[in-house]
Amino acid sequence: MIKDRILTVEQMKACEKRSEELGFPASELMANAGKVLASHVISETRREDQPDTPEVVILAGKGNNGGDGLVAANFLNKAGISTKIVLCCGKPATPAAINAYDSLNKDIDVLFYDGDNSHPWAAAIDDASLVVDAIFGTGFTGEIERDLQPLFIKLNTYARRVIACDIPSGVDARSGQAGVLAVQADITVTMHAKKLGMLLSPAKYFCGYIRVEDIGIPAAATTGDPIMANEIYSKACMLNNQQLGAKFLTSRKPWAHKGTFGKLVCVCGSKRYIGAAGISASAAMRMGVGLVEICTPGKVIDSLSANLYECIFNEMKTDENGFMTSENVPSILDSLKDAKALLLGCGLGNTPETQKLVAELIEKSPVPVILDADGINSLVPNIDVLLKKQSTVILTPHPGELARLCGVSQDEVLTDRLKYSYGFSKKYGVTVVSKSSETIVCCADRTEIVTAGNTALSKGGSGDLLAGLIASLTAQTKRSSLINCILACMVLGRCAEELCAKRSERGILARDIVAYLPFFLKHLEGGED
Repeated sequence: MIKDRILTVEQMKACEKRSEELGFPASELMANAGKVLASHVISETRREDQPDTPEVVILAGKGNNGGDGLVAANFLNKAGISTKIVLCCGKPATPAAINAYDSLNKDIDVLFYDGDNSHPWAAAIDDASLVVDAIFGTGFTGEIERDLQPLFIKLNTYARRVIACDIPSGVDARSGQAGVLAVQADITVTMHAKKLGMLLSPAKYFCGYIRVEDIGIPAAATTGDPIMANEIYSKACMLNNQQLGAKFLTSRKPWAHKGTFGKLVCVCGSKRYIGAAGISASAAMRMGVGLVEICTPGKVIDSLSANLYECIFNEMKTDENGFMTSENVPSILDSLKDAKALLLGCGLGNTPETQKLVAELIEKSPVPVILDADGINSLVPNIDVLLKKQSTVILTPHPGELARLCGVSQDEVLTDRLKYSYGFSKKYGVTVVSKSSETIVCCADRTEIVTAGNTALSKGGSGDLLAGLIASLTAQTKRSSLINCILACMVLGRCAEELCAKRSERGILARDIVAYLPFFLKHLEGGED
């Protein structure tokens, strides 16, 4: 069992296959899975809100997930708990599941789903105090078939309490997608490790409490070659504030000066997008960078300079529409001579000239580049310039921007955001911070999933905030880009969560989070949770 790691569906299948090669057959893993599933059911039947004589119904599919449910039925029967089985897709079809079916205790009632709500299967669900969902496992994708829809409607409408085996049926363990009929579980008992989709929206809201259980897969099946060699290594960043501060925040020496904490150059803003430059620069300053120089058009300087007293402003040349041109590259490179990081793109605009500007700066920048928003959009026509980069590059795309980077539709990206994020990261040797309800941070050999945050961040300016935080940390430290990105994502998400403890998520603005940053960082430094 690996509680701190997230597996893709393919990795989990590989673990099971490798286990069999090591002498742990599918039937043995199924026996163990059924036993731990039954133990959770037994615990639930002892809750105060459960009847003295509980009625359990197990909804079983025809695959190995259903087989786990059949094994659990035997254990429940032996424990004296009234248990019925509803075979939802006919009799079992895999060898291990067939064996489990043939081994059922003879006094367990087995019913067959037929779509008719007047038949015994429907009454069993109505009467049950607890339902076990063992219909579909992690291989499910797409939509619930039409002939099964009455079953799922009945389950979600009438079931008092639901425990899902491995993953709620109707949830895609790869992408985190979940249809309207997906099972709404109270508890999900997942085997060996959490699956990627369970951490992503909307799937995570269908899983209820997730319990990871050991089913006897040996360590060698998870860590040995060739199963995990050159594979994605995924973890969920679930640190509390005390752990976050201790793990990630570096101490500030009393004798330090502004040069100690680095200079950040921000090539951001345009006549049309003035605020983005201000938000990103403010976030960077609040995160602790020593100095920020904003390279931006005069119109932006006129708007921001009255409030951003601490920043240096470097006026850039623009076209007739107020967007920066590639003529500014020499001036920007001169500013980078004593800088530690370059933030490129917030409010930049996307024109032929910004495209040239972005391509040249990526190729020539002597310091790490953080690319956000229109910096990403301007990169797309010249994307292979990433192969010519001199320094680390971090990209922070939302799903639409990631789709443009990968040359696919946004819908395609949303079917498997990890695949596209990791694939792009590996192809170009960059760090990708894939933003959505959950943030996936990918580098060449590892990914992290950050779940912190709420809908207060679902508005303009949040991406600029995150880019500024990442750029600030990059300028201050020599840590890996992965670590800096994780910390920035966690800080932003936790700030939003804490601000919303006493305020509505609807009303929080980017500027509110910027103002709260020093207070939140004090919590981290002081170890307060």
